[in-house]
Amino acid sequence: MTVTNEEALQLGYKATIISTVSDVTLAGMKFAAGTLGGSSALIADAVHSVTDLATDFVSFVSLKISHQEADEDHPYGHGRAETIGTAVIGMVVAVVGLGLTWEQVVALESGKDSSPTWLAAAAAFVSMLIKEAMYWYTMAIGKKACSESVMANARHHRSDSLSSLAALIGIIGATLGYHAMDPLAAVIVGLMITHMGGEIVLDAARNLMDSGLSRDELAELRRIIEVVPNVLHHHDIKTRRAGRDVFIDLHIQAPPRISASEAHNIAETVRHDLRRLAPHITDAMVHIDTEDDSGGGHIYPDQRAFANKAVTEILERFPDIRLAEEIVLHYFVKNLVVDITLESADEQATAKMRETATLIKEKLFQTGVVNEVNVKYRLGRWEG
Repeated sequence: MTVTNEEALQLGYKATIISTVSDVTLAGMKFAAGTLGGSSALIADAVHSVTDLATDFVSFVSLKISHQEADEDHPYGHGRAETIGTAVIGMVVAVVGLGLTWEQVVALESGKDSSPTWLAAAAAFVSMLIKEAMYWYTMAIGKKACSESVMANARHHRSDSLSSLAALIGIIGATLGYHAMDPLAAVIVGLMITHMGGEIVLDAARNLMDSGLSRDELAELRRIIEVVPNVLHHHDIKTRRAGRDVFIDLHIQAPPRISASEAHNIAETVRHDLRRLAPHITDAMVHIDTEDDSGGGHIYPDQRAFANKAVTEILERFPDIRLAEEIVLHYFVKNLVVDITLESADEQATAKMRETATLIKEKLFQTGVVNEVNVKYRLGRWEG
């Protein structure tokens, strides 16, 4: 079920606040237990939890900005704010990971023994369970709200859970006499944090590069388009994300000789159905084709002015015949077709009508551009 923008914003706020409370609690617990229990790995893990507070703040701000309505300076909305926020979260995580890794490498080279206690092991175990629970909760909220920054925060929780696991293994190893395992585990924690940060940044970069929908999502869009009446074919679907918003450009083929207003109505139906039935579609730009031009269309010089002038000059010779309605031009890939309807109040003017039609066709065919001319007659319809 798709949630509204306001519902998504409130869900994001709730997840961020819960994340902040858990991060403050766990950071304090791990730092105290790491200090009292003598575990450098757990202290490194506590620093990781502190960085979560910074990412919680970034997530909160980017959520707020991204859900603002479109304005004159941002006609496509503010959805990119979430992508930028996600990139910032990833960079913070990666920098902290590199710093922790370097610090523990130096500790390893110093040869200083580490002798953590079971208090540190218990704190690492509790932290791992809580952070894993926070990952599943925050990721579910992020997917429901389609929020990049909330999902990035969830992955940060997962990295914290894994780093707590690494710290736990290192602490247990050190308590069993393998003292190098604790700082070694801290190095692993740092590398894991760096890797997670890099993945978050790459995901954000892909979205900033206008990454499109997945194949399954595109297949769902096609199913929606294909059931719209009078859509004969569609092609060139292009999508791009801006935070939770998705924008679409596509071509549809409508029957070739319908009115412009009917073709417009078909395109608007496609646009409306995509926004109504597909999740997070903010807008769709629907281009109307009269035939399949996916292989490349053809541009003709405008023939309306010439056609109007030619028909008007010929009708001047026949004052009792006139145009019944505006000339219709059909521009196809390989053909330019002109439809003309004549009328006369003289019910005996059939011969003149035929003569007029012949002259009009000869004149229009001289252009070398017009391929087909259709002339219809109306008798006895002249009024006024």
